[in-house]
Parts: sequence; structure tokens; C-alpha cells
Amino acid sequence: MRAAVIGGALALMPSLVMAQQAVRIGLGAPTLSFLPIWSARALDTFKPQGLTANVISLPGGDPSALAALDAGDIDLAAVGPDSMLRAAAKGQPFEIVYSLMSKVTLQLVVSPALIERTGVKPSDPLPKRLAAMKGALVGATALAGAQEIAARWLAGQGGLDPKNDLKVAQVGNPTAIQAALEAKRIDAFVLSPPEGYLAEKAATGTVLVSLGEDFPLLAKQPYLVLVAKKPISPATADLITKTAKALQDASAAAIGKPDETASAIQKQFFAKADPQAIAAALKTMSGGVAEGGKIDVQSMQNALTFAKEAGTNFGKEFDAKASEDDLWTNRFVDAAKAK
Repeated sequence: MRAAVIGGALALMPSLVMAQQAVRIGLGAPTLSFLPIWSARALDTFKPQGLTANVISLPGGDPSALAALDAGDIDLAAVGPDSMLRAAAKGQPFEIVYSLMSKVTLQLVVSPALIERTGVKPSDPLPKRLAAMKGALVGATALAGAQEIAARWLAGQGGLDPKNDLKVAQVGNPTAIQAALEAKRIDAFVLSPPEGYLAEKAATGTVLVSLGEDFPLLAKQPYLVLVAKKPISPATADLITKTAKALQDASAAAIGKPDETASAIQKQFFAKADPQAIAAALKTMSGGVAEGGKIDVQSMQNALTFAKEAGTNFGKEFDAKASEDDLWTNRFVDAAKAK
């Protein structure tokens, strides 16, 4: 009888294995701002959809993720929209199928020395806070990257000369940037949570500007996105819809049960991180996942406007409305919500 039971179980194994379909997601950068992906993996909301998520952080960032998508090595690429738009401008057949973070999560964090030197406070009017950046040295992971672009855009919004009133130094990863701020080698940095929280907790920095909170233009736009390669077959469409549903369920948990979700993320993926920092970051960014991946014409236009103001040249002009269901779509988001 025991042998028969074991034999029956083994006979069922192939069908059970086949029931769980793999979805391969390439991650442009392993940052917490890709909140729905971290939440979905930590809470395993992929499983009810019959999915197993294979998430790969690719060296080389967004370009590497898009290259892997183009080659068919992954099913979906989790990247910033700028990289995708540059690729699309060159004729690569990509489409945004989900907004992973629908607001800019970056924060301007400044040193105590800058606070003392300028007399600026987080409660001051925004123009005064931005004007305090004049002459500041901003630390960044890489030159000409998203952090420098955002810092210089902020300077321009404060009436400063973005090119000459701000200096930017390549420092390294967020840990190196935090160390540079503590050692007084830089005056500021522009990074997403939990870096601002960590600096404030260590008394080495103060969050002076939260871009997605202080600027309406940045409060609603696809800041991080999930990209698929066209043409999208019926089988791939089904896979994307299931993935979108898993991400929506995880996002709902992040909003409804933030402490439990943050704890699950921290224990599984950021074991050495301060649990309170992960919890604080999740609560700060939860508003960016409230729409369940949905994009509308205005939010897409906001992204294009921000890119233009920041000096980003895609090599082609895009129209938010005309590009719907070509450059970006809600087809899979809506199908997932209907499940």
C-alpha cells in the first residue's frame, strides 16, 4: 500500500511541476523602489497565479535588462522608463505593460554642515530649500546618471544655474555615499528610501526635499516600469496578466498591511538592513503602488515632460496619447484587475 501511494505521488509530480509556470524578470537595479516585485516575492503572491518568479538582478543596469529581454533570455524587464524610451526611439519593439512605481521616489538629503551654513530647514518654503543647494557638492553613484540629472533639475527649479551652481562627484554605491556624507566629503545626495531615513537616524543628514511629494509633476508618473517585447503572443499575454495580478495583490498588501509586508521583505531579502528602515521606506513609497500598475495619458505625459525638463534627449518626440497601446498599455493591468 505504501509503495502504491508513493508511486501515485510520483506519477502526479510532472503535472504539479507543469502547473507552476516560471516568469523570468530582469531587474535593472536591486533597489527597494521596485516595491511590488519585492512584496510579491516576499509574500509569494505569484503562487496563487500558478507562477514561480525568477528575478535576476543584471550587472549593467537597465541597458542589460533590455538587452536580455530583446534576446529572449527574460520575459519582462523591470527598468526606468527613460532607458525603454531611448530603446523604442531606435526602433526596438518594447512596450510598457505595468507601472511598478507611479511616483518619483528620490529624496534630496543634505548634511548638517549645509544646514548650518545656509540656515535652511525642512519646513521652509520649497524655493528657499532649493536655493540652499547653491555651491553644494552632491555625491552620486555615477556621473550623468539619474541622481545627477535629478539634482541638476532641482537646482534649476530653485532658480539656480543647473550646470554651474552645483557640483557632482562620483562616489559609489549608497553605502559609500552615506559614508562620504558622514565624513563631510560631500554636502548632499539624491537617493530613494531608505537612504534618507538612515541618514536622519544616524544624524548625518536631513531629508530636505522629497521629489514625489514636493512636485505635482513628479507625484504621478510611471517612474519604474515593467517592459515586454512585442509582438506579444497569447501565451505571453496570459503570463503578463498573471504577473500583473500577483503584483497587484502584493501592492494591496503593502498598503493594507505595511508592517507585515516590510518585515517579510526585510527577513527574506535585506537581512542585514535595519527593519525600521525598510518599514519606513515602504510606507513612504506605498502611494506609488496604489493604482495597481495603471498608467493614464496624464501620468505618461508627466514622465515625458520631466524628461524634457531634465534635458533627456530620446532622439525622438513621443506623444503620450498617440502612443497608448503601442508604447504603453493598460491591457494587462485591466485584465488582471478583472480576475
